[in-house]
Amino acid sequence: MSTGWMLPDEVMNYIFTNVSKGSTILEFGSGQGSVNLSMQYNLISVEHNEEWIGLSSGEYIHAEIVENPISTRFGQKGWYDSEKLLNLPSFVDVIIIDGPPGDVGRIGILNHLELLPSFSICIVDDTDREEESLLLEKLMPVLDFKDQIEIMSSSRRGNGKLRKSTVLVRG
Repeated sequence: MSTGWMLPDEVMNYIFTNVSKGSTILEFGSGQGSVNLSMQYNLISVEHNEEWIGLSSGEYIHAEIVENPISTRFGQKGWYDSEKLLNLPSFVDVIIIDGPPGDVGRIGILNHLELLPSFSICIVDDTDREEESLLLEKLMPVLDFKDQIEIMSSSRRGNGKLRKSTVLVRG
């Protein structure tokens, strides 16, 4: 069972079932699930909180949160410092958007899409929340996806609501 700061078990199972071992995963936001992912995948974690850096055996990029116009327009605090993302690989198999935390905001990624590597699968966690649902809505017309898979978790938030993640598969 997933606990703490970790992708839901159902999302981890999706990855383990659908992504070949040794593939490269770029995750925004590191957590306990990073340890499991780094055992089977080439994991690159972008993280602003120094306490989470080095948790897994994957590669870490420490990127502070900085303001950007899109985050500001949507009332969020910012997103990872784009200067730290200039040396990402040109291709990764999976991008996981699970950070920064909800109280910071994730919509700032829209200001930096040109920095993202090409990828096959994008997983947006927490799409049951209004802010992440909005991010998903904004991503859909910009990126070419052939399939959208909703993954409902059996784990609940403090308010009793089920967690949801969305998998976007490119064409």
